[in-house]
Amino acid sequence: MTVDPTAPPSLEARARRAYEWGLARDGLVRALIVLGLSALAARVAGVALRPLTLALVVLAWTFLGWRRGWWLRGAQVGLLGGLAALLLPMSLLRPCCPPGMMVCEGCCARPGTCALAGMALGVVLAALLPRHGDSGQRARAGIGMLLGVVSIGSVRCSGLFLGEALGMLAGLLGGAAAIGAGAWVWTRARATA
Repeated sequence: MTVDPTAPPSLEARARRAYEWGLARDGLVRALIVLGLSALAARVAGVALRPLTLALVVLAWTFLGWRRGWWLRGAQVGLLGGLAALLLPMSLLRPCCPPGMMVCEGCCARPGTCALAGMALGVVLAALLPRHGDSGQRARAGIGMLLGVVSIGSVRCSGLFLGEALGMLAGLLGGAAAIGAGAWVWTRARATA
């Protein structure tokens, strides 16, 4: 059976395309709301807004809104964590600098401090993820959470030195991965007992 390429798409194909476009539009609206919240939190925290990180927020949240389901459930947890990371005071992330000074003589960068703050935040976020559902659903929620927190956390990290930014993001990912691995081991151990 040959398919005529000039034939109009079937009703089912057109309905599916309209549905997907509707999800994408909904994801874009959600992304613009999250972008507004991020910009507001960045202004409150005194973080400079950079177009590249703002574009990352829009792309990540449009994708998450389009995928929906477990992706979006995890991303909502990630949004809380990302906003918390965005609002962390610079005195916590760079404790050796005088307040109000980004760079000064004798100032130091402390990637370890950022990594510890990110690790603590990652542990809390992973503990807030939904625990019901099968392993695939929990994995999608975890990936959604990481996408959500990294997209918002990158707005904060754009105001840090490279080592501090990488420390913060590595801490977030490490804390979430540690809790996720622990939950997986715990579930496996309970299932075999």
